[in-house]
Amino acid sequence: MKKGFIPSNKGMVLIASVVFLGLIVWGCLLYNDITNINTKNPPTGMKSNTKSVTSLTTPDSKRNTKTFDIQAQVENISLGNGKKLEAWTFGGTSPGTEIRVKQGDSVVVHLKNELPVALTIHWHGLDVPAAVDGVAGITQDAIKPGETYTYTFNADQVGTYWYHSHQMSAEQTERGLFGAIVIEPNTPMVQYEQDYTIAIHEWKTGVEKSFDDADNHNDQKNDNNDEQDVDWSSPKDKTFGGALMTPTKDQLEELSDGEDYDVFTLNNTSEGLHLDAKPGETVRLRLINTSNNTHVMTLIGAPFQIIGLDGRDIKGGSQLDQAILPIGAAQRYDLVFEMPNVGSVKLVNVNPSKRMNNMLNATIGEGISPKIPVNLKSYPWFDFTKYGHKEVGKFTIDSKFTQSLDMVLAEGSYGEKRWVYTINGKSGSDIPPIKVKIGDTVKIRFRNKGVEIHPMHVHGHTFQVISKNGKAMEGSPIYTDTVNIFPGEEYEIALEANNSGLWMVHCHDLVHAEMGMHTMMNYEGVTTPFSTGEHSGNHPE
Repeated sequence: MKKGFIPSNKGMVLIASVVFLGLIVWGCLLYNDITNINTKNPPTGMKSNTKSVTSLTTPDSKRNTKTFDIQAQVENISLGNGKKLEAWTFGGTSPGTEIRVKQGDSVVVHLKNELPVALTIHWHGLDVPAAVDGVAGITQDAIKPGETYTYTFNADQVGTYWYHSHQMSAEQTERGLFGAIVIEPNTPMVQYEQDYTIAIHEWKTGVEKSFDDADNHNDQKNDNNDEQDVDWSSPKDKTFGGALMTPTKDQLEELSDGEDYDVFTLNNTSEGLHLDAKPGETVRLRLINTSNNTHVMTLIGAPFQIIGLDGRDIKGGSQLDQAILPIGAAQRYDLVFEMPNVGSVKLVNVNPSKRMNNMLNATIGEGISPKIPVNLKSYPWFDFTKYGHKEVGKFTIDSKFTQSLDMVLAEGSYGEKRWVYTINGKSGSDIPPIKVKIGDTVKIRFRNKGVEIHPMHVHGHTFQVISKNGKAMEGSPIYTDTVNIFPGEEYEIALEANNSGLWMVHCHDLVHAEMGMHTMMNYEGVTTPFSTGEHSGNHPE
């Protein structure tokens, strides 16, 4: 019988010591590898440009500083027509405190959270540094009740923008956490005497009163009921020139009937907004769609010019009359018009819902209100692809790109979920991110193969729309941050990767984003110390 190997006590100690020392050496090497990633002289082969998203901030500068102290708080607000709501607000009102500054100012916002839930502020449409983008779990932790958080950025981007919470954004934005940002140019492109911001919003008050009572009450006050019972079908035997188009049957069918909400407001009222203006004055309206639905609106009583789309100037646009503006979720339209010598001007909504249209209207000026045409719904729609002075933009349909991507948008079942929203057949965290590096040029083709409207938004970047349904743009170059895509439509957008960070790309029907239609555009070498999910309390959608 062979004698087996039985180690002595000394042998055991020796083996244990060798193993222990080996673990120490291995741990030291691993530690050095990790800590050397961000050193000036990393080991050969290690990346030297890895940085945290928190380091991507606005550089110090000697600028005029505008400071805003905003408190997020619960407030009982009246929406008109007898409807009241316990809203979540920025500054006690909804829309919240308007942030209006001059081009070149430094903006400092101190946010105090007195809500019972955590929240953030995202600066929609502004190409802010990544550290202040306000997306829970990506650029910061959500701000807990009782906490204060400060955002700082430079107001270099002239135009009309807005802000909202990007923590559980589908719920929190709907419940009132939004407001307007206006950055005024040092040298205005257009002169005007009156300047008004109007936020379009939709509410669920939880009060199931008879909608007929509200409809009848509004019918007595407003002229916007004459055309409501007209059968809305696509205009027949009409050809429109310039920047006007005939909406398709699919486009008309996908407009909101308002059944998911019971109150619709312009700013803080569902009873019809009134704005002061004198005869002969030039008026600027900044329309912001803070809701999830596409609204189609028009101006009655004066021709108007569109001077801005999503905050960016449009040059050389002609005056429009009898034209409807399809305003997608999160989009902004800037209009200017001259008040008539006699009477007022009316802004009206033209969706299929009588209740919605009765609530969403504004009267500008005094005197007799213009009568709403019976055939209002047969007006042509504005087509931004053909509007303004034709110029060659930064990109064209023939440009060469570092990356070209397809994003097919749809909805349906995915895995065990019966109804989600998808990009390229995947949903939520299963959608792979777009990976870029500074200097890349990126083309994305959005193709809506689904049955719902998808307003696609890219954080932190201004992109150029270069084609619609395969056709190149015909008017002024359109630079924007959100493109509203109806079923069957296809848009190509182009951007330069010039703002390092980690950026969301998502549908701005925030319910669609919550249910899976979101991904990321991640810059090479950028990391985040934050995380999302139940364990972290961060829920950006």
